[in-house]
Amino acid sequence: MPRPLRSFLPVLGLVLCAACGGSKGLGDRAAATVPADAPGDLTIKDKRATVMRLFMEANEARLKGDLGRAVQLYQATLKADPANAASMFELAKLYHQAQQGDAALALAKKAVATDKDNIWYRFLLADLSTQLGDLAGATKAYQDILARWPDRYEVYFGLANVLAQQQRIGEAQQVFRNVEARFGPSEELVMREYDMLVTAGRIEDARTLLEKAVAADPGSTQYYGMLAEVYQELGQQDKALAMYEKALELDPDNSMTRISLAQYYYDAGEHEKAFLQLREAFADPDLDIDPKMQLLLGLYELSGNNPEDSTSQQLVRESRELIDVLKKAHPQTGKPWSIEGDFLMRQGKTAEARDAFRQALAYEKDKFPIWSALLQLDLQLRDFAALHDDAEKAAELFPTQPELHLYDGLALSQLKRHDEAIEALITGRDLVVDNKPLEAQFWSALGDAYNEARDFSKSDAAYDKALAIDRDDVQVLNNYAYYLSERGEKLEKAEQMSRHCNDLAPGVPTYMDTYAWILYRQGRYADARTWQEKALNAGGSGEGVLVEHYGDILYKLGDTAGALEQWKKAKGLGGASDAIDRKVSEGHPVE
Repeated sequence: MPRPLRSFLPVLGLVLCAACGGSKGLGDRAAATVPADAPGDLTIKDKRATVMRLFMEANEARLKGDLGRAVQLYQATLKADPANAASMFELAKLYHQAQQGDAALALAKKAVATDKDNIWYRFLLADLSTQLGDLAGATKAYQDILARWPDRYEVYFGLANVLAQQQRIGEAQQVFRNVEARFGPSEELVMREYDMLVTAGRIEDARTLLEKAVAADPGSTQYYGMLAEVYQELGQQDKALAMYEKALELDPDNSMTRISLAQYYYDAGEHEKAFLQLREAFADPDLDIDPKMQLLLGLYELSGNNPEDSTSQQLVRESRELIDVLKKAHPQTGKPWSIEGDFLMRQGKTAEARDAFRQALAYEKDKFPIWSALLQLDLQLRDFAALHDDAEKAAELFPTQPELHLYDGLALSQLKRHDEAIEALITGRDLVVDNKPLEAQFWSALGDAYNEARDFSKSDAAYDKALAIDRDDVQVLNNYAYYLSERGEKLEKAEQMSRHCNDLAPGVPTYMDTYAWILYRQGRYADARTWQEKALNAGGSGEGVLVEHYGDILYKLGDTAGALEQWKKAKGLGGASDAIDRKVSEGHPVE
């Protein structure tokens, strides 16, 4: 419920404007040169001319961003004319920009003391005092401004702000009363005082303020909504509901009030009433879609998406219905489709989620996160033709995004278009800048692609580069080791990598199968059987290639009947090697 306190810093722009036009720091002294005739035995007329010239040159240097030269020239101006308040003012801003707070504040005070009639010097003093934590000094600075310029409306709010920061709430409230007496009541005045009171935890005072505001202006719906929130904070739920209902009676089209009322009903456990209010608000095309999106996310998080909980599932259904309402209220944006995709992903409905993100792209083609989500879903669905097509389209729009070429390379590899895959992966790899994990992914994918293209030397080199970046990448360790074992090369290195892989990720059937297969290639059939049985018992008994490997191991151990049984089982499961039919028909391994 609490709104942030609106602080008023009247000359913040003045303090910051010195940063415009360049990036040179105050330490860049070498470029700053001061004319030799700056100080010296000059006539009054000549001295004035010199001061003016120095000051103008300092301003020019500041505007060009040559801040080091500007500082020296302002300092030279003050040396020639110690009472030059304008140089004090400009130099104070530059010191503040350089985070030399004490020096900046001292110069601001000196500028005010030198020229008491310049309000901008006083604004700078008040601003710097506030930012540097001298709240007592800021209070006095604002009070001094009002003593001389009592009609400066905005200064009262600066004074109230620094008083509130000192917990001098009563004095700050008196400032608001002074504003009201001088300028008359206003909605802004109520809002600022309300924010201050809520921030200070003075909820009772906030209630009193709003009740008076409602009595004085019974037609302002905003006051009713704010007062309802205060009543909720005070536990006065019946009064809160009455205020929301009154606000809607005065302005039935106020969708923000409906959202607040929906929150009230959700807090009270009245979900049906809450949903009705939300649906009305979501159907309002004049209410911006972004806060609606945030509400939807909050509603979904509230649901927990628990299939066993009826309340959870009701919230999920309501969220989906609100998305449909959004689509009708905002037909020219893809945001409703995008959030629907998020919802469906969380529910594990991958294909439907992909359809939603694809629809979002019909409206939001320039949004990279939507493309990224679509590509991830293509990959999860193993729809490699779609992954290739989508990655190419995305790369046309975002040619410098290396991830898109990674997706494309993975898709092309699966489509057996190995040369194109390698080309795509090299293109993406060369776009990677200061991102070692992503670079490692490219080298890993290149290792796979080169292996499929039977360019084994380049495959090994790519895997070595991936492991040089991350020696604990279990996927690279497993793939590299397995491919070496398949070729019967560097089996000792393969065993070391596979053992390390299983140490990092114990209990993974595929990784244990790789280790078993390396042992098989080394002729260590009994050890291979032990590891292959571990792999099968860990969940690999449904994978054709793992069962096929078990048959090969049994055959080498002399169990031909057991081997044939496993090969037949592997054939039935699918996913075995191309040699499985010959193994079954001929009754022996095919080397």
